[in-house]
Amino acid sequence: MFNKRNPMKYFSGNAFARLPLYKLVAGGSAVVLTASIGLGVFAASFGPAPAPEATPTPTPAATPTPTPEPTPEPEIELLADVSVIQQDVGVQLYTLAEETAETAQTPSPTPGEEDGETDMTGKLPLTGVEATVTLTDSEGETTEYAVDTATGTALAEDVEPGDYTVTIQPIEGYLVPESTTVTVEEKVIYKADVEAVKDKIVQSSQINESAEDSAVNTAGSAPIAEEVTDTVQYAESSKEEKGRTTTYTAKLSSSGHLLLSNGSETPYLPVYDGNKALTGAKRDSGYTGYSAMSVWLPGAADSIVNLGSTGRTMSMAHRTDDGTMIFEEGADATATPAPQESPAVEPSPSIEPTPTVTPTPTPTATPTPTPTVAPTPIPTPVPTPVVTPAPTPSDPTAGWPNEIAASALAGYGFAVTSTEKIEYIYTGWQEIDGATYYYDPVTHEPVTGNQVIQGDVYTFGADGALNRTARGIDVSKFQGTIDWNAVKADGITFAIIRCGYRGYGTGALVEDATYRRNIQGAINAGLKVGVYFYSQAINEAEAVEEASMVLSLVSGYSLPLGVYYDTESVAGGRANAISAAQRTACAVAFCETIRNAGYKAGVYSYASWFYNALNFANISKYNIWIAQYRDTLSFNYKYNIWQYTGSGRVNGVPTAVDMNIG
Repeated sequence: MFNKRNPMKYFSGNAFARLPLYKLVAGGSAVVLTASIGLGVFAASFGPAPAPEATPTPTPAATPTPTPEPTPEPEIELLADVSVIQQDVGVQLYTLAEETAETAQTPSPTPGEEDGETDMTGKLPLTGVEATVTLTDSEGETTEYAVDTATGTALAEDVEPGDYTVTIQPIEGYLVPESTTVTVEEKVIYKADVEAVKDKIVQSSQINESAEDSAVNTAGSAPIAEEVTDTVQYAESSKEEKGRTTTYTAKLSSSGHLLLSNGSETPYLPVYDGNKALTGAKRDSGYTGYSAMSVWLPGAADSIVNLGSTGRTMSMAHRTDDGTMIFEEGADATATPAPQESPAVEPSPSIEPTPTVTPTPTPTATPTPTPTVAPTPIPTPVPTPVVTPAPTPSDPTAGWPNEIAASALAGYGFAVTSTEKIEYIYTGWQEIDGATYYYDPVTHEPVTGNQVIQGDVYTFGADGALNRTARGIDVSKFQGTIDWNAVKADGITFAIIRCGYRGYGTGALVEDATYRRNIQGAINAGLKVGVYFYSQAINEAEAVEEASMVLSLVSGYSLPLGVYYDTESVAGGRANAISAAQRTACAVAFCETIRNAGYKAGVYSYASWFYNALNFANISKYNIWIAQYRDTLSFNYKYNIWQYTGSGRVNGVPTAVDMNIG
């Protein structure tokens, strides 16, 4: 019973989990290990199911003039490639496009007679369309996988061995192909035998290179339709002074008014031009900054009065017994404040008169004198505190003009600084404020977007700043002796170096004559490096043998960019006759051997070869290096590196060289 755990993925990028390794079986030459039940490689290409015959609808007799039914739009014929490699089921959906200049120049792969594969020239991957692939096992258990809309591929990884039916679910507007049955066999482990392959490696001096090295024989059959041509005229870098401008900057208060150098606010507002540059200042007719101020009344610690200028409203605040401040509005600033009442004078207490004493009629007695009454003291009234009006603030800018130019502001004492800027007319490459620009020698404006300058492709932002995309080269013995320090100084950041190839005639394993010198020179110059191997493998055993050779050559080197499997057409090539499924299986065997040794692995080719001669779904887990010599890349799959020209020029390289963006 098939387990519906859905462990499979359908990405087409390069971030994939390593495949689990199941079984190890010894092979004949000790460079490939093969399972006794077979390698497990299957390919199928199938077309659409026949459309069902339409049953005619009888016209009702009661309807004298039947309304014609709208003619349905024709459905697009959808095709699919299904490949089973290493317990991975890959599905690639595509349509057949009209022949293009690229496909016309590129030989289509010769199909293998045993599988009846048809010519796929003009194959166009289905992108931007949602689709679902269903895998049904022999017990009827089904698992669905979404097709990656960016590539039109789905990859089901680590499928349990057994027979499966692959079905493309109906898609509106498309005629989907019929279901097909595939067999998934147990995975094998590809293991390198570095020691065994060392005895098979030969040097270029030991063979007839003109009959073996693909780089010699492919000059007249380049796989790319057109060469890159300059989109912008090249000119030597220069700049000349155009003029000088002064930029002014003023300090503003929180209300947006200009400040004086001493920090005082003024009734002037800044004036700017359309570029938001300060051009002057203008008096604010509605400015009220001088209209009011607050003072504490002398001798009245519990009250505060807001005093206004002439004709303005003023208010008073007083503190209640519980300490709360109460504000009172409505007094007129021109009115005389009502005087406070004087405290009432308490009346003097009444003095009762002393009764008159009748003298004793003794003639000698002295009469008692009448006592003197003291005058009643008059209490001194408490004086009413007199409020001293706050002085009316003066305008320090009185008499100044209503409008002042920016150049004159500092002379009036405003807090203004000025900066002089020199304007230049630029031509060619320029470094400005840490960014790189290229100025068109005709318009003297920075270029934007993708541009080709002296055969190199550059990408500029909307502001003209150069996108610091990594620029690299790939080299072989055909570039001669390279000065790698000069290459680094010319802005190249990475290099992919050919380490060897399999002869397209005899199949000999040949080391590139300049490989060791190039890889050491590039590393010493501080470049990131990777290597590539030109393959002519016709089966997985040879592909593993090629990978073993690479591993023997890169031992001791760090390869940040990993190892690339170069597969392409060559006139008379021994690998031209294998099918897309076989070629894909070779690529997988090579890449898995490299990955099992701890290196990154990738596949190099050009667009039509990826479309027509490989089943991309099964190699989508590896890095992709695409060759297309055009100003703008046109490729339906994800990629890591774009080789955009074969005729680049770089300081330190004595010949034309392949240029890359990564």
